[in-house]
Amino acid sequence: MAAQLLRNASGPLRVALLERSGRVGPGLAYSTDSASHLLNAPAGRMSAFPDDPEHFLRWIRRVEPDTGPGDFVQRRRYGQYLEAVLREAREKAAPGVGLALLEGEAASLSQEGDDVRLVLADGTRLLARTVALAVGNAIPADLPVPDGGLYSSRRYIRSPWAEGALRHVQPHHSVLLIGTGLTMVDTVLSLAEHNHEGRIHAISRHGLLPHVHRPGVVAGPPVSLSEPSRVRSVLSALRREARRTTDEGADWRGVMDGLRPLTASLWRGLPVPERRRFLRHLRALWDVHRHRMAPGVHDILQQLQSAGVLRVHAARVRGFQVTGEGWVMARVRPRGVEREATFRVQHVINCTGPDACIGRAHPLLRGLMESGLVQADALGLGLATDTEGALLDAEGRASRVLFTLGPLRRGVLWESTAIPEIRVQALALSRRLLEQLASRADVPETLLSPSPTFP
Repeated sequence: MAAQLLRNASGPLRVALLERSGRVGPGLAYSTDSASHLLNAPAGRMSAFPDDPEHFLRWIRRVEPDTGPGDFVQRRRYGQYLEAVLREAREKAAPGVGLALLEGEAASLSQEGDDVRLVLADGTRLLARTVALAVGNAIPADLPVPDGGLYSSRRYIRSPWAEGALRHVQPHHSVLLIGTGLTMVDTVLSLAEHNHEGRIHAISRHGLLPHVHRPGVVAGPPVSLSEPSRVRSVLSALRREARRTTDEGADWRGVMDGLRPLTASLWRGLPVPERRRFLRHLRALWDVHRHRMAPGVHDILQQLQSAGVLRVHAARVRGFQVTGEGWVMARVRPRGVEREATFRVQHVINCTGPDACIGRAHPLLRGLMESGLVQADALGLGLATDTEGALLDAEGRASRVLFTLGPLRRGVLWESTAIPEIRVQALALSRRLLEQLASRADVPETLLSPSPTFP
């Protein structure tokens, strides 16, 4: 978002980017140093700019010349790329267009006329004409089950992305991972990188692992839908098209990829009860088909499963208990079975993904909701916005000064967490803000983007 503002502004403009960690670019997603953590999409699809699809590919070839468009590169490389993108945009910005990188955390925000006032955690006060919330994903929520002292103990790791999160996990320790999606996959890779040999249990309600990308898959044509306002109709059309594609010797993944450009419009066309039905019954299936892992990562998981190190279970967690000897007893109910089972492990790691409760995710968001400046979307997945990302207040009115992009728009767009969607939002929103600010050219403008990364 900051890069697009710098690239497209003709001046004068002051962009302030507020980041709690002090390092702008990698965030949580791309800050890993693990060589086994790969991007979940091939290099040819990861440009930061929708109008320059090979931008990332050209950049990565400067450091890894043999990289092909279908290769899955190390995730840390993408963090370095985003740093380079911002640096280049700053250096090439028009005269009078500047960027200030601020280290700090936004604690509260209030609107004063046509301005926005922010107070940071250290008491610093900032004034801006426009604010874009680019806060990314929240950390996972604790499971609402009896924890038996687990959540306050060192045996529990609420987020595997926290700095030093796995430092107490020894190679021989047994571990229970809650969730079987891509976060679980990354956590298993981190453990394997340190020669983990203790038993790793991964548990989720359905026990489904993400599917793997296949080389050479090309996105197919849009799926024809007779009743796009019903989830059942969309699912039937997808299954029908996937069967036809497979019968013709092609890959069902092309059907999913072909649907991607239409997902936001399809989602908006579904009535809220149908969206809730999707989340309740089909979300897990969607996630494993849509959010796939790199082939090399899949190979490592298969090896660990074959060696008996990793075991995946379909079950619900019923509760925890920490014993006097430091073990964690996890009570679970396997899928389709009435009787409970117990796992005896030394660590529990929460890999369930971002907390869906917006008010609990961050005090800044909670304060905004309490003040009525913003409201949660109808599904509670993020914040309510108009079609371009302007935040809606408690009365449903679109703000002229508060905007957002990325995961906070998930309830409105559904697909709003990956680079291909976020880069389009960033371009569109930057253009809207620049046009809006140009009409208020009485004073030099400042856009402030508070971007706290969650612990």
